[in-house]
Amino acid sequence: MSREVRITQLVENTAGGRGLLGEHGVAYFVEAAGRCVLFDTGQGQALLHNIERLGLPLAEVEAIALSHGHYDHAGGLGDALGVTGPVDLYLHPEARRPKYNRIGKAIGTPALESDELEGRVRRLVEARAPVRIAPGIHLTGEIPRRHGIEDTGGPFHLDAERTQVDPLLDDQALYLDAAEGTVVLLGCGHSGVINTLEHIAQLTQGRRIHAVIGGMHLLRATPERLDFTAERLQALDVDYLAPIHCTGAEATCFFRSRFPDRTHSSEVGAVHSFLRSEP
Repeated sequence: MSREVRITQLVENTAGGRGLLGEHGVAYFVEAAGRCVLFDTGQGQALLHNIERLGLPLAEVEAIALSHGHYDHAGGLGDALGVTGPVDLYLHPEARRPKYNRIGKAIGTPALESDELEGRVRRLVEARAPVRIAPGIHLTGEIPRRHGIEDTGGPFHLDAERTQVDPLLDDQALYLDAAEGTVVLLGCGHSGVINTLEHIAQLTQGRRIHAVIGGMHLLRATPERLDFTAERLQALDVDYLAPIHCTGAEATCFFRSRFPDRTHSSEVGAVHSFLRSEP
């Protein structure tokens, strides 16, 4: 069994290798303790193509977990299940609700809203609470919103008429046990990066957070929020930061300026490896 925790970026807005496809979305191939897990699936146009180009064993995936129900994270679910066959699917129950953006455009995932989903998976785990997917691989469940400065990046809505605000309670992160500390994967970070990390620190009894990789939805963040995020990341002693997807170019440049030796890229094809924590 490999002593590595290995994360391959399958879907992201940018691609970093010959023949790989970028699309607006996120998906990670996670290998840890002899297990393979898919976290998010992108929109669906790039997932299977990139899997094939990278030579990753999608058929060995034992579980799929979704960060939330937006199309750019769950849209490739049907394609993934077509290759993996019935596997365990982990999501928050609110991920299955219809979702709309600020102009009333549908941005949910019809496959999640369908009653046919149960017939395509081995086990459907709809959980608000934290869940252990496999040894060393966990989902946060619903994340408390402690810091008001961290909004969802919306507004988002639950109806096309935009009368019901979607608080995105389905937003969750995946975290992994590694020797140097916890490794956190974000989908979009709609709950707030710091809200998420502090929740994980509480779940792990204060274990150090070593790495944070993922979308942080800071596209419209104020300078005050960016400063707040950087100060808390510093206080948490996060040593490895890879902002992607919906973080936004301005926020990514801000992090590179504040943390030049800690900030990394994670385009399609990027691999992040960490030593696995011993049980």
